[in-house]
Amino acid sequence: MRISITGKICFILLIVFSLVIVSTTLYQAVRERELVMSLSSEHVKNQMDNFRFGVDLIVKNQHPEELANFQKEFSNQPHVIHVKWIQRDTNALLGNASEQTQPTTKEESAALDGQPFQHLFRTKGQNHLVLINPYFIAGQSKPAAAIRIEYTLDSQLELVEKHIFYSAIMLAFIFSGVLLMTLIITRKHIVEPLHRLRQAMDDITDFDDVEQRLPVQYNDEIGQLNASFNDLAEYIANKNKEQH
Repeated sequence: MRISITGKICFILLIVFSLVIVSTTLYQAVRERELVMSLSSEHVKNQMDNFRFGVDLIVKNQHPEELANFQKEFSNQPHVIHVKWIQRDTNALLGNASEQTQPTTKEESAALDGQPFQHLFRTKGQNHLVLINPYFIAGQSKPAAAIRIEYTLDSQLELVEKHIFYSAIMLAFIFSGVLLMTLIITRKHIVEPLHRLRQAMDDITDFDDVEQRLPVQYNDEIGQLNASFNDLAEYIANKNKEQH
């Protein structure tokens, strides 16, 4: 099966474009996900500091009954899906411990022993960043409680996917334009001159037409090829005249 020059160029450009768009998309996806993770981690840490500051005020004012309302209000912040106050024992400044405040995981128990925890959980297409930090009352060396904040990354990652999708579409439009321009230039400056050259050679072979000449517009490979054809046609014409 014969493949034209234009087809070969299209095939090569298609391979190059596919490699470029795949590598660019993967690189952008990795970089933007890393950026989302970094910014989200800093945001959760800031929220943890704000929660700790609010609890400090409650402890300072000695109103432990306000802790539950403060936790509920804090849970309503954007991207925060869960806030848990972890307290194993009753404390005069923090109020009574309950079944809801008991640690339920080894990470929460470790936080009550002074070990912070941070991890990204991916389950059922959802991405949650969990941060568990111990809470210290001023003047005490052992944590009196711990704070658990769960933060969703789904909306941020969806935005990343949209950016990647739009970038891929933009690259596709750019490639389509470049491909179209390449095809036009290839057809005008390579395919059509070669077609005229072949037709001229066929005329010489089939009809012994040695009087036609091809235009030499540029000093490139096609122009040099046309000039060589003209010299050959001139040589054949002179030979024919000498024979007659």
